[in-house]
Amino acid sequence: MDATIVQILILVSLALCTSVITLFTGFGVGTIMMPVMALFFDIKVAIFLAAIVHLFNNLSRIALYHRFMRWEILRRFGIVSIVGAFVGSFAQLTVDSGWLKNGVGLFLALFALLSLRPGAINWKLPAIIDVIGGFLSGLVGGLIGNQGAIRSLYLLNYKLEKQELIVSAALIAVVIDLTRIPVYTYANYQYLTDNLLLLALVILASIAGTLIGSRILPQVSSELFKRIILVAVLLLGVLMLLGLI
Repeated sequence: MDATIVQILILVSLALCTSVITLFTGFGVGTIMMPVMALFFDIKVAIFLAAIVHLFNNLSRIALYHRFMRWEILRRFGIVSIVGAFVGSFAQLTVDSGWLKNGVGLFLALFALLSLRPGAINWKLPAIIDVIGGFLSGLVGGLIGNQGAIRSLYLLNYKLEKQELIVSAALIAVVIDLTRIPVYTYANYQYLTDNLLLLALVILASIAGTLIGSRILPQVSSELFKRIILVAVLLLGVLMLLGLI
């Protein structure tokens, strides 16, 4: 089979499956798509292309759940993430991000483990430092592409309904993506024009996955929803520490 067709099949299938699963975590599409795209592209190009898929995936979530939007979350948490995204995306052009991955991975793994202990599911980060969470989410998103876990952890502070958390996370993600993608485009524009068909198919698959996941969401309890997020955060932290993503 032609190598290009294999590449398309792998990325389209992964985007579909990932979008279904990650609707319940508020993050993960970019985190999973980026290392897989790195099998076919340079790492910085992979971050760029995965960011575009991530943007459209979150736009589809906003379209589905816009009536559950909590605008005060964006004002409190999302605006400062723009600053972090600018800093991170420009730094990505020159900085080795390995040390940051290890630090973020350790934080995510420890926080998730503490939160998953029996009787500790309601343990929270203090809301007074939301500004730090917003900045770090943007910074990490701009630098290494893995912004969502920090964002979802902070959003758990607000006791949001499932749909509210999903759409709030999606809106903040879009704000960060719209900040970092123009910077990536400046450095990687040729890769965008060379892979428009591939991107279009992967984006459509990710939107289809969101629609499928939305049919399953009503069957998931709020408590299970929170635990799914924390388990996903733990898994992401461990994978980052092991250098697998």
